[in-house]
Amino acid sequence: MVGHKLAILLVLAHAMFGSAYRWFNWQYEVTCESDAYIAPKDEAGAAKFLREQYSQGSHIKVVGNGHGFGNLTQCVDQTLAKKPTYIVSLTNLKDLSIHKNNMTVTFGAGWDVDDLSQELKANDLSFNNLGVERVQNFVGAASTGTHGSGSAIGNIASQIVGLRVLDAQGNLHVIDEENNAEELKAFRISLGALGLITEVTIKVLPTTRVKKTTKVLNASSNFTQMYSQIAELYKEHDRMTAWGPHFDWNEEKQDWDLEATYFLSYWEPTNYTGASNCTLNYCANGCGDCKKEYICYDEVIDSVSCPPQGVCTREFYAEIEHFFPIEYYAEAAANYTYFQQSQTPRMKAPYNQQMVIQHRTLKGDDTYMSPVNTYNLDPKLSGVFGIIEIDWLQEYDNFTTLWQNQELAYEFLPQFGETYNVRSHWNKMSAPNATYIQERFPKLPEFLAIQERQDPKCQFVNEFLYSQLGISRCADYLS
Repeated sequence: MVGHKLAILLVLAHAMFGSAYRWFNWQYEVTCESDAYIAPKDEAGAAKFLREQYSQGSHIKVVGNGHGFGNLTQCVDQTLAKKPTYIVSLTNLKDLSIHKNNMTVTFGAGWDVDDLSQELKANDLSFNNLGVERVQNFVGAASTGTHGSGSAIGNIASQIVGLRVLDAQGNLHVIDEENNAEELKAFRISLGALGLITEVTIKVLPTTRVKKTTKVLNASSNFTQMYSQIAELYKEHDRMTAWGPHFDWNEEKQDWDLEATYFLSYWEPTNYTGASNCTLNYCANGCGDCKKEYICYDEVIDSVSCPPQGVCTREFYAEIEHFFPIEYYAEAAANYTYFQQSQTPRMKAPYNQQMVIQHRTLKGDDTYMSPVNTYNLDPKLSGVFGIIEIDWLQEYDNFTTLWQNQELAYEFLPQFGETYNVRSHWNKMSAPNATYIQERFPKLPEFLAIQERQDPKCQFVNEFLYSQLGISRCADYLS
């Protein structure tokens, strides 16, 4: 314990003498500079640090692996702040306990999704749902609404049944289904605004195998017809992802060329007992020969999600991901694509390479800040959401092209948000203002009431949270 205290003191001492810690997100286009990087040894160390900083009102931003496109996880830059500003990592919190009697797993906030996946598989257990990749820290992924695809399954956060969280004063709060189930709906997707989540308990499943079928389909410039066909396939397959259509940038014509084919994959239960083989050609981020028809079998984690070593492409790119009731899917997807094509004349910066549109589904839930919350849905709707993702990929890390594409990414929500009840994936080119957020997230007032209790001095607030959530009491958080 003496060594740990000394390490913290040394970090803080460096901060006082002008040292600083610069943080970047995963593709280095979002950055900030804090006074220091703090990595407590355990929950007690994190609580002690918070208690010490509360009197000063220090700015505190907890970060995972930085796997996001927006400013949600950006710290308050020290050039803007008169108070100390810190980046906090909980990477050292690695306790883990498995409870097969009630099929739960409890683990510290330092666990990344892939490492946790390996532990579950070693114990014949599995997640109910994962995103396409497993590079994220679990708490970071859950806190921003990360998800996979499936009309009967929810996002990663929906698996959380309990957690331990420290407020800005270092006080511990235990939130779970038994004692404060309503507050759990706020903490599942906390956006980093409600404190330091130090431990999580999730529901798990016995490990199962699934059959993954990949089909190659013909693309069509009649987007209405093409997306109507995909909509029908979503009625047939509960768990499906459509990877396409794909567009290639034609430098000579300064236009997008529609690729002739695209592909989709769907997953279904199986009794197959042979060798597992989906990980040999997962096709995450375009890895492998993806545009071909094949069938593979694997444990559910490895068939729907890709470990870090399987991600072959780390493009410098812009991305949006929008959620809306599945009943609007065919019309919305067509209009998104037509709008994208109408913006082609402005996309003439160098190094455009490819644009990929992806489609998924997700079951709605009652988490306050979930992009698929069902609080404002018409009762006649199913509660299942369609998802459109557009990725603008570059052949070279050029900021001019990146900024151009990110500016366009911000325009889809104002264009279609009201029409289709659209919610943006947190930290992926999110909503333009707090008024819109209030309409799509009716439980925002309850969320902000908890936020005020957990963070009375606005220490966990950054520009993104202040502007997007409309935390008016934090208007002078930089003073």
